[in-house]
Amino acid sequence: MTIQVMAGTPAFPQVTVITTTGGGSITSPRGATRVTVEAIGAGGTGFGSATNAQKAGGGGGQYAATSLLAITGGTTVIFYSVGLTNGTGSWVNISANAQPATTAAGCFAPGGTTAASATAGVGNQAGVIGTTTLFGGNGSTGVNARGGGGSGASTAGSNGGGGGVAGTDTTGLSIAAQQMAGGTGGAVTAAGTAPGGGGGGGGAGVNPGAGQGQVRITFYG
Repeated sequence: MTIQVMAGTPAFPQVTVITTTGGGSITSPRGATRVTVEAIGAGGTGFGSATNAQKAGGGGGQYAATSLLAITGGTTVIFYSVGLTNGTGSWVNISANAQPATTAAGCFAPGGTTAASATAGVGNQAGVIGTTTLFGGNGSTGVNARGGGGSGASTAGSNGGGGGVAGTDTTGLSIAAQQMAGGTGGAVTAAGTAPGGGGGGGGAGVNPGAGQGQVRITFYG
């Protein structure tokens, strides 16, 4: 009698959430045939000043996703880069260790811009790559300057709020609903939350940083 040992079939979807800043890679698990990649860019830093009219919030990071790209389980290496808290973009690429140029290779989500004196950062930047894209909220200026909302995504799709109505921080991810939400915008002298929240207007010499980016990779059999 011959006894054959069969390897267990991986359970899908398998989800990898990456919050560490900088680049890296992950090999697709055996049995995977498709992948959905998502990214949120980092929020922009707020501008601080002793003069209220000069305070300004940073913009929220954008969101981008590309769904169900074909891969080979156990072989395809997926590269990624997570933006830092100064408005750097985040990306995922299934073909090369570089920011993708088209949705055939992955997605790219620009970060929000950094604020300047009396000039708020913005959360809608050119160059976003994805089959689904959403923008972060803009910052605001003045005594109650707040950072732009991070790019918020839901099954219905929602852009980040700006100023005092910044995006809701729902960083608990819902795998079944495939949600990935952005961080809140910053308050006065306080940075927004990750992922992608903008920095708020600070006091004299205080420029609040903002929420870093995030990527999520979901494998399907």
